[in-house]
Amino acid sequence: MKHSGLMALLLAASAMCVAQGMPSHAQMSTVDPHAGGGSPHGVVPSSRTVFGSECGLKDVSLNHAIVLSRSPQAAWALVDPAKAPGPNDTAVARIWRESYWMVDLHDAPGDGSTIHTGQMCFDPKGQITRMIDRYMDLKKCKCMRYTAANFDESGKAVKQEQKFVNMDTGVEMAAPGMAKDLPEVFGYRKLEQLPFYPLVKK
Repeated sequence: MKHSGLMALLLAASAMCVAQGMPSHAQMSTVDPHAGGGSPHGVVPSSRTVFGSECGLKDVSLNHAIVLSRSPQAAWALVDPAKAPGPNDTAVARIWRESYWMVDLHDAPGDGSTIHTGQMCFDPKGQITRMIDRYMDLKKCKCMRYTAANFDESGKAVKQEQKFVNMDTGVEMAAPGMAKDLPEVFGYRKLEQLPFYPLVKK
Protein backbone atom coordinates (compact mmCIF):
# COMPACT_ATOMS: atom_id res chain seq x y z
CA MET A 1 0.00 0.00 0.00
CA LYS A 2 1.33 3.40 -0.92
CA HIS A 3 1.29 6.19 1.62
CA SER A 4 -1.06 8.19 -0.62
CA GLY A 5 -3.87 6.03 0.75
CA LEU A 6 -2.39 5.72 4.20
CA MET A 7 -4.08 8.65 5.86
CA ALA A 8 -7.46 7.48 4.61
CA LEU A 9 -6.75 4.13 6.24
CA LEU A 10 -5.70 5.82 9.47
CA LEU A 11 -8.83 7.92 9.52
CA ALA A 12 -10.95 4.84 8.87
CA ALA A 13 -9.26 3.08 11.76
CA SER A 14 -9.84 6.13 13.89
CA ALA A 15 -13.52 6.16 13.06
CA MET A 16 -13.87 2.44 13.68
CA CYS A 17 -11.91 2.20 16.91
CA VAL A 18 -12.23 5.56 18.57
CA ALA A 19 -15.24 7.57 17.52
CA GLN A 20 -17.65 4.64 17.65
CA GLY A 21 -15.81 1.89 19.46
CA MET A 22 -15.54 -1.61 18.00
CA PRO A 23 -18.77 -3.63 18.26
CA SER A 24 -16.78 -6.73 19.14
CA HIS A 25 -15.74 -5.17 22.46
CA ALA A 26 -19.09 -6.16 23.90
CA GLN A 27 -18.02 -9.77 23.40
CA MET A 28 -14.66 -9.32 25.09
CA SER A 29 -14.30 -9.69 28.85
CA THR A 30 -11.65 -7.04 29.21
CA VAL A 31 -10.71 -5.18 32.37
CA ASP A 32 -12.98 -2.44 33.66
CA PRO A 33 -10.53 0.39 34.37
CA HIS A 34 -12.47 1.58 37.37
CA ALA A 35 -13.26 -1.91 38.45
CA GLY A 36 -15.23 -2.99 41.30
CA GLY A 37 -18.42 -4.09 39.72
CA GLY A 38 -19.01 -2.67 36.29
CA SER A 39 -20.98 -4.12 33.44
CA PRO A 40 -21.65 -7.87 33.16
CA HIS A 41 -19.06 -8.09 30.42
CA GLY A 42 -16.43 -5.91 32.14
CA VAL A 43 -16.11 -4.01 28.85
CA VAL A 44 -13.45 -1.32 28.51
CA PRO A 45 -15.12 1.73 26.93
CA SER A 46 -13.17 2.87 23.90
CA SER A 47 -15.09 5.79 22.45
CA ARG A 48 -13.32 9.13 22.57
CA THR A 49 -16.12 10.61 24.66
CA VAL A 50 -16.21 7.86 27.27
CA PHE A 51 -12.43 7.47 27.47
CA GLY A 52 -12.04 11.23 27.79
CA SER A 53 -14.66 11.46 30.51
CA GLU A 54 -12.99 8.73 32.53
CA CYS A 55 -9.68 10.50 31.95
CA GLY A 56 -11.13 13.55 33.70
CA LEU A 57 -11.66 15.77 30.65
CA LYS A 58 -14.77 17.84 30.12
CA ASP A 59 -14.41 18.68 26.42
CA VAL A 60 -13.12 16.08 23.97
CA SER A 61 -14.72 17.54 20.86
CA LEU A 62 -12.57 17.37 17.75
CA ASN A 63 -12.29 21.15 17.49
CA HIS A 64 -10.75 21.20 20.98
CA ALA A 65 -7.89 18.87 20.02
CA ILE A 66 -4.30 19.67 19.15
CA VAL A 67 -3.47 17.73 15.96
CA LEU A 68 -0.06 16.60 14.77
CA SER A 69 1.18 14.43 11.93
CA ARG A 70 4.45 12.65 11.22
CA SER A 71 6.21 12.98 7.88
CA PRO A 72 7.97 10.09 6.10
CA GLN A 73 11.19 11.58 7.51
CA ALA A 74 9.83 10.88 11.03
CA ALA A 75 9.40 14.57 11.84
CA TRP A 76 6.32 15.55 13.82
CA ALA A 77 4.55 18.85 13.09
CA LEU A 78 1.43 20.65 14.23
CA VAL A 79 -1.32 20.70 11.61
CA ASP A 80 -4.51 22.65 11.19
CA PRO A 81 -7.34 20.46 12.58
CA ALA A 82 -9.57 21.62 9.73
CA LYS A 83 -7.14 20.34 7.08
CA ALA A 84 -6.02 16.83 6.19
CA PRO A 85 -2.43 15.82 7.02
CA GLY A 86 0.03 15.41 4.16
CA PRO A 87 -0.71 12.51 1.78
CA ASN A 88 2.57 10.80 2.63
CA ASP A 89 2.42 11.24 6.40
CA THR A 90 2.68 8.02 8.39
CA ALA A 91 1.04 8.88 11.72
CA VAL A 92 -1.49 11.22 13.29
CA ALA A 93 -1.87 12.25 16.94
CA ARG A 94 -4.63 14.20 18.66
CA ILE A 95 -4.15 15.66 22.13
CA TRP A 96 -6.68 17.12 24.54
CA ARG A 97 -5.35 19.14 27.50
CA GLU A 98 -7.11 20.20 30.68
CA SER A 99 -5.76 19.20 34.07
CA TYR A 100 -5.37 15.69 32.61
CA TRP A 101 -4.12 14.95 29.11
CA MET A 102 -5.63 12.51 26.63
CA VAL A 103 -3.57 11.32 23.68
CA ASP A 104 -5.06 9.55 20.67
CA LEU A 105 -2.29 8.13 18.47
CA HIS A 106 -2.65 6.39 15.09
CA ASP A 107 0.46 4.97 13.46
CA ALA A 108 0.66 3.08 10.16
CA PRO A 109 4.32 2.07 9.73
CA GLY A 110 5.77 0.36 6.68
CA ASP A 111 3.45 -0.17 3.73
CA GLY A 112 0.32 0.64 5.73
CA SER A 113 -0.88 -2.96 6.10
CA THR A 114 -0.39 -2.65 9.85
CA ILE A 115 -2.03 -0.04 12.07
CA HIS A 116 -1.05 0.69 15.66
CA THR A 117 -3.40 2.88 17.69
CA GLY A 118 -3.31 3.98 21.30
CA GLN A 119 -5.53 5.95 23.65
CA MET A 120 -3.57 7.20 26.66
CA CYS A 121 -4.52 9.20 29.74
CA PHE A 122 -1.92 11.18 31.68
CA ASP A 123 -2.49 12.82 35.07
CA PRO A 124 -1.58 16.46 35.88
CA LYS A 125 1.96 15.35 36.79
CA GLY A 126 2.41 13.77 33.36
CA GLN A 127 2.19 10.16 34.58
CA ILE A 128 0.16 7.66 32.58
CA THR A 129 -2.93 6.32 34.33
CA ARG A 130 -4.56 4.13 31.69
CA MET A 131 -4.18 3.00 28.10
CA ILE A 132 -6.00 1.11 25.36
CA ASP A 133 -3.66 -0.21 22.66
CA ARG A 134 -4.64 -1.87 19.41
CA TYR A 135 -2.32 -3.40 16.83
CA MET A 136 -3.99 -4.47 13.58
CA ASP A 137 -2.37 -6.59 10.89
CA LEU A 138 -4.47 -6.41 7.75
CA LYS A 139 -2.29 -8.70 5.64
CA LYS A 140 -0.70 -11.55 7.61
CA CYS A 141 -3.45 -12.52 10.03
CA LYS A 142 -6.34 -10.06 9.56
CA CYS A 143 -6.36 -9.81 13.31
CA MET A 144 -6.16 -7.21 16.04
CA ARG A 145 -4.27 -7.41 19.33
CA TYR A 146 -6.25 -5.50 21.95
CA THR A 147 -4.57 -4.49 25.20
CA ALA A 148 -6.10 -2.51 28.07
CA ALA A 149 -4.07 -1.45 31.10
CA ASN A 150 -4.26 0.70 34.21
CA PHE A 151 -1.14 2.05 35.90
CA ASP A 152 -0.14 2.98 39.43
CA GLU A 153 1.67 6.19 40.40
CA SER A 154 5.04 4.71 39.44
CA GLY A 155 3.87 3.85 35.92
CA LYS A 156 3.66 0.11 36.63
CA ALA A 157 0.74 -1.76 35.05
CA VAL A 158 -1.55 -2.90 37.85
CA LYS A 159 -4.34 -4.28 35.67
CA GLN A 160 -3.83 -5.55 32.17
CA GLU A 161 -5.85 -7.63 29.75
CA GLN A 162 -4.95 -8.72 26.24
CA LYS A 163 -7.13 -10.26 23.55
CA PHE A 164 -6.85 -11.13 19.87
CA VAL A 165 -9.80 -10.48 17.57
CA ASN A 166 -10.50 -11.69 14.03
CA MET A 167 -10.89 -8.53 11.91
CA ASP A 168 -13.33 -10.19 9.50
CA THR A 169 -15.75 -11.58 12.09
CA GLY A 170 -15.09 -9.43 15.17
CA VAL A 171 -14.85 -12.62 17.21
CA GLU A 172 -12.16 -13.26 19.80
CA MET A 173 -9.54 -15.75 18.64
CA ALA A 174 -6.51 -17.57 19.99
CA ALA A 175 -3.23 -15.70 19.72
CA PRO A 176 -1.82 -16.31 16.23
CA GLY A 177 1.57 -17.94 15.79
CA MET A 178 3.00 -14.60 14.70
CA ALA A 179 1.94 -12.90 17.96
CA LYS A 180 5.43 -13.12 19.40
CA ASP A 181 6.76 -11.13 16.46
CA LEU A 182 4.35 -8.22 16.83
CA PRO A 183 5.71 -4.87 18.05
CA GLU A 184 5.39 -4.17 21.74
CA VAL A 185 2.46 -2.28 23.17
CA PHE A 186 3.15 1.49 23.30
CA GLY A 187 5.56 2.03 26.19
CA TYR A 188 5.00 5.71 26.94
CA ARG A 189 4.67 6.13 30.70
CA LYS A 190 5.27 9.88 30.96
CA LEU A 191 4.16 12.75 28.77
CA GLU A 192 7.72 13.81 28.04
CA GLN A 193 8.42 10.40 26.47
CA LEU A 194 6.00 11.14 23.63
CA PRO A 195 8.00 11.95 20.47
CA PHE A 196 5.92 15.09 19.81
CA TYR A 197 5.85 16.39 23.40
CA PRO A 198 8.19 19.36 22.71
CA LEU A 199 5.57 20.70 20.27
CA VAL A 200 2.69 20.64 22.77
CA LYS A 201 4.24 21.14 26.21
CA LYS A 202 3.55 24.90 26.36
